[in-house]
Amino acid sequence: MSTSERELRNRLHAAEETLRAIRAGEVDALVVARAGGEQVITLAGAELADHLLFDQMNEGAVTVTQDGVIAYCNQRFADIVRTPRARVIGAPLNRFVPPAEQAAFEALRQKGTRENARGDLTFRAGDGAPVPVAVSFAPLHVEASAEVIGVVGVIRDITERKQQDAVRNRLIEQVMTAQDEERRRIARELHDETGQSLTALLVGLRTIEESRTRKEASERAHRLRGIVAQTLEEVGRLSRGLHPSTLDDVGLPAAMTRYVREFVEQHGVAVDARIEGLELEPLPPLLQTTVYRVLQEALTNVARHAQARGVNVRLLRDVDTLELRVADDGIGLDPAVRADAVAEDRRRLGLQGMRERAALLGGSVEVDSQPGAGTTITARFPLAGA
Repeated sequence: MSTSERELRNRLHAAEETLRAIRAGEVDALVVARAGGEQVITLAGAELADHLLFDQMNEGAVTVTQDGVIAYCNQRFADIVRTPRARVIGAPLNRFVPPAEQAAFEALRQKGTRENARGDLTFRAGDGAPVPVAVSFAPLHVEASAEVIGVVGVIRDITERKQQDAVRNRLIEQVMTAQDEERRRIARELHDETGQSLTALLVGLRTIEESRTRKEASERAHRLRGIVAQTLEEVGRLSRGLHPSTLDDVGLPAAMTRYVREFVEQHGVAVDARIEGLELEPLPPLLQTTVYRVLQEALTNVARHAQARGVNVRLLRDVDTLELRVADDGIGLDPAVRADAVAEDRRRLGLQGMRERAALLGGSVEVDSQPGAGTTITARFPLAGA
């Protein structure tokens, strides 16, 4: 047999083997040499047989050759990189990776040729926008062989997760800041009120020691007893401000009623309080504490800034929602400056602190106010999953 006949027979054998593999569904794509260069063509039969499942995935799926070229991708991956699928197949996968991520990407892909590899990266979409993704690579073997011909990749868009993480981190930071501000407030009260009372007690005890008559000592001791009683009341108020024991003992309605009564006695502002729907079943402890804190902030704002004569407090519960509304008849807020005031002066208004607490439970806080028409603060909390 001549050399030309042998070469022709070999080509015929290769063609027959290729046709057999295509008919058996063993071939997903072909690389075709054309005048404009090589082009990867995905076989329709292969898509119907094997790739239909991948096209239904919520994650992007790719098969990548040893030299990093995409031999197949599903529609979800094309959507993630915002590039037509026909332009994705046959392109190097690192085309969608920005320069700053190239080293990390290549290390992950190389690891994926030996074992399962996972990592978070940032891809670059066809329009140039960054896309945070979670990438998983695994070796792609020849059937019934240990030979690795590339990697299989699953790419998941984690933009929403990153946004949620950013919101959660911001909320945690804000809550920690609010806690520090609360500690500073308590420290000031301990220093200004309790500290002064204890100093007065110390001075009074010295004057008793210097008393010349029993009557004089008795009168001074009587005054000191009043200071002690006042100090105990201040310490009790601070303790209830930190965590009211009535929340644990008898629940939110009783704790709110007591706090409103103390507010009226301390500030001389009339409060009309109404609580409805809480007799059905107890609320979760964290929800009770959050509602109580929002009430504290709202009434503290009334005392410090509203110049109000009266306040209406309503706590209403229905099947799905718990709503707290605190409305005063004070001077109100100017809408033109309210947003800046809320953003820039948290300690003055305390509204940001309320929103942070509510957001952690999936709730919201709304403020309705006009100059001279008072302010209404409405906090709503979903009961599902509370």
